[in-house]
Parts: sequence; C-alpha cells; structure tokens
Amino acid sequence: MNNKKLKLIGLTSLLSLLILTGCQKTTTLKTKEYDLAIIDSKNITTFKEKDNQLEKVEQLKRTDGHLNLWRTDFWEMNNSYYTKTSESPKLEVFLSKIGSDLSIDLAKAEGNDAYTSNVDGEFFYTTACFSDRTEFYKYDKNLKLQLKKELRKKESILTNQLIPLGDYLYVLCGYTNPDDGASKNMLVKMTKEFEEVEETDLGDETSAYMRMVEFKNKLYMTEANIGMGANGEPGEANRVLVYDLATKNKEYLTLTYPYPMEIYVDEQNENLIIRHYELYVKSYTWTVYNLKEQSESFIHFPEYEKLEQEKHINPPFFTQNSGLYYFMFDDQLTKYDPKTNTSTKLDLSSFDLEETSALIINK
Repeated sequence: MNNKKLKLIGLTSLLSLLILTGCQKTTTLKTKEYDLAIIDSKNITTFKEKDNQLEKVEQLKRTDGHLNLWRTDFWEMNNSYYTKTSESPKLEVFLSKIGSDLSIDLAKAEGNDAYTSNVDGEFFYTTACFSDRTEFYKYDKNLKLQLKKELRKKESILTNQLIPLGDYLYVLCGYTNPDDGASKNMLVKMTKEFEEVEETDLGDETSAYMRMVEFKNKLYMTEANIGMGANGEPGEANRVLVYDLATKNKEYLTLTYPYPMEIYVDEQNENLIIRHYELYVKSYTWTVYNLKEQSESFIHFPEYEKLEQEKHINPPFFTQNSGLYYFMFDDQLTKYDPKTNTSTKLDLSSFDLEETSALIINK
C-alpha cells in the first residue's frame, strides 16, 4: 500500500509544521446534517444521498495539517473513527481521531508508527516494529497513552494484524530468523496488558499470512503469497486459512483469484470481503465469499485498469453499512448490494476532491 506524501511549500509548509507540534483539532466543524462525509487531503465534504444521487451539503476546510489518513486500518469506536496519518513534512506519523462532529484530533504516534491497529470499544491499540523488538501501545479514546510494552525475541517480528476478542488480543505475526532468514507465521495470544499467554506456529512456512478477521470464534487469514517465483516475484497464492480458536484446528478456503490481501467480515450476510493485490490481479478485483453457501461473487473496476498502467492508483477505500458495501476512488463511489450482486456508481468528479482517504457514513 503506497501512501502519497503531500508536498507543501511556502507558508503552507510553515503552517503545517506549526500545527503538527501538538495535538490539534479542526476548527471548522460540520453545521448541517449529512448522509456521507468524504475526507480528502484538503477538505471534508458532506453529502446527502437521494435516488442514487449525491447532493453536496458543505465543504469544510481541514486545519489539521492536510495529512492523508491510512485507508485500511480505519476503526469505528463510539461514533468516532481511529487511524494513523501519512508522514508529515518532518517525517512524523500521527494517530488520528475523527469525531462525530467531523473534528480531527492528532497525537504523535509512539514509535512513529501504527504498523497495525485496532479498537475494542474502550481502547485504541497500535504497534511499531523494529529489527530488535516490537512495541505495543494502548491509548484511551482521546489518544492519551495508557500503556507501552516491548516484545523481544531472537526473531524480528512484524505484526500483520491485531484483533481484540474478549479479554485477549490475537496478533498475527511474521517471524524472521536473523541467522538464516527463515520465516514463520505465528499467532500470539496476549492479555490487554500485553502479557504473552500463548504462541501458536501456524505452519505453512513459505506462505505469507498478512491480514485477519474473526467471525464466530474462528480467525480467517489471507495467504498473500507463497515464497518467490523464478522471476523474483511473489509466488501465487489463493487461500484463506481458517483457524478455530476453540479446537485449534486448521482448514482452508480456496479462492478463484490469487493474491488476497485485506479481508473484512460482514456478519449480517455472513460474507468475507477480500481485496486482491492490484499489481498482479487486474481491474482492482474483490471477492465476496459467502461462508454459509461456500460461494463466491466478484467485484471488478475495469475502468481504472488503463489509468493504473499510466500511474499508480490507490485501491478504493472500503467500508460497509446496513448490509451494503462502499468502494471509494477519488472520482467515483460504488455502492454494492451483496444480496443481488448489483452495483450503483455515484460520480464524484465534480466535487473538487483530491487524494480521498476516508468515507464516513452517517445514516
């Protein structure tokens, strides 16, 4: 996932540096009710949706430094949203809280990163990964640090996904041995005070399990690739590992398309929603896998394929609401109904949006 850095010059650059020295909140807040809000690099634009058309309500100038928000680890907690930012002009990463009034709070991220993150209704958990240690952080709802702890092992550790479940945290990790470069997929169970309880070797040493969701006490992990091909490219993989937390048994789901990356769960419709890596799978393809029927349906965006050959385009921001799925590019918002396998495309090209990074649904 590539995040673009916003190049600021002159007074704008100086203003950004001043703004980012502390925890700041946008001063221009929403004044009217809205159905959808889109955050881009400069503004927050709100809309009403009527008859599959968007009507602009107001456009709010951002005063938080104009940093892009992270598009994948974007979590809702108590009517607010939590994520991290792209790097500032001083190469600093901030944690971000978007309030119900569309205010944006920023706080400097411990470890200058949130390699992965999640929320549990009370706290915001993040990690930072270094060659000799991994750091875990626990923040309250106002981005105040409550706890920090290091995890040190012989191996270097990448925390690919963190899921709070009950009284515990489950962390999907990639371990790399510094002596021979051998890698392992590990599931680490921790208390919410970051005390390690259990460590499980998931096997499949040549596979790279990158993302994970939980549904009905099972963990679903995407196998992004298997080893390296003769051409030096990541080897093709098309499975989802299913790990039963009660029995510790493993099963696999086989997908039609390879290179699964981000994975989300729609509990209402019992669907997994899976993004495939656009560098190797054309048309920004997504799979909707129904767990009850063990069936697949697909969402493609072929209109961006030619443009992707000319310049890199970020995959769409994804969110879901009331059983519908939303996929947002800079110039188009697609609303997908998984029950009918139909899409409705809403044009954004006339609203002066630049580098969109988040969609908030308020209905």
